[in-house]
Amino acid sequence: MGCELMSSRYWFNHRFRRISLAVICAALLLRVCAAQTARDSETVKGILQASEAEQVAFTKSTLDQHFPENEGDRFSLLLVNRSALVVPLIESKIEAELGSASRSEQFIDLASAMIAYAGDEDSLRAVSKLIRIDERRFGVFVGRTLDNAGKWRNPFGVVYQALDLGDATVAGYTATWAESAVTSNRMQRAWGEAMVVRYGKVPDDSVWSTDPIASRLKDRGSPELRQRVVRFAADAQNKTDKDKR
Repeated sequence: MGCELMSSRYWFNHRFRRISLAVICAALLLRVCAAQTARDSETVKGILQASEAEQVAFTKSTLDQHFPENEGDRFSLLLVNRSALVVPLIESKIEAELGSASRSEQFIDLASAMIAYAGDEDSLRAVSKLIRIDERRFGVFVGRTLDNAGKWRNPFGVVYQALDLGDATVAGYTATWAESAVTSNRMQRAWGEAMVVRYGKVPDDSVWSTDPIASRLKDRGSPELRQRVVRFAADAQNKTDKDKR
């Protein structure tokens, strides 16, 4: 099985309970790129061809069992490719677990990390709901969602989706993430490309002055930052124009 939208073996093992959450999540969210037999590969990918009812049943069963290790590949593959179906089920299960007298903190932590692992708008909507319950516990997952977004898509496209949710708390965490991210050339390029997708053109003064990301940066970003992002946007627009010819 390849390493594109692939799965992770990241279920909890009880003997690791003393390891910090950060270390656990880092280990659990590593993508599995080891070779598998053709039969195993087809078995794992078969979950994507299952009916929606079967996918829902599989997801609920996996959650009820608190993520059995033998279902790690199938579950994470379904999570990334069918997040609109899987993520709300995870979020609902977390809420139920939070209300349980015998709740599993490990399950809640892992399930929250999985929501963030999908790295998309569905993740952000779920995290937004969890933040309303406990911001101190779940606020960190906005940044983790945006970190993971880069594995599957342009992370700044997801930043725009986060800001478009209209959730002030999510917007605050998102702005903090963006402020840090735009210090790298790679992220500046990603932002420029996302702007072209969002506006259908290279951002001019009117776009920059109202852009929800730029408007949240300190002093709306430096002139140098703006110049670099606009240049990357121009490169993206030129490539788009060439592809259309």
